[in-house]
Amino acid sequence: MDFPTSTRTSVPQPTTIEIQKPIASLAETTVLPAPLSVDEARKAAVTALEPREKTAIIRALLANPPASAEALSLATQIAAQSQQALKGYSTALETMGSALHPAEKT
Repeated sequence: MDFPTSTRTSVPQPTTIEIQKPIASLAETTVLPAPLSVDEARKAAVTALEPREKTAIIRALLANPPASAEALSLATQIAAQSQQALKGYSTALETMGSALHPAEKT
């Protein structure tokens, strides 16, 4: 008995520009199960380091409205941590920029 077989097509190779694209373009996608319980979100927030990770946790936590008061409180706490991290990144970038280019101080 003969079964029809298809030929395997080759996968197109990415261009140099595609290879050099920053991963940030995928930052908002998450592999977290949605919705997260408050306990799961709390555990995930402890290990999350970057603001985009914390944003993904908040989205997964609030994925199933209406959210409980405990879920809203935790989301607010995680958002505050994320804002602090962003402020820290901005300060670090400014410090690095002024250290690299001391003549450009205004």
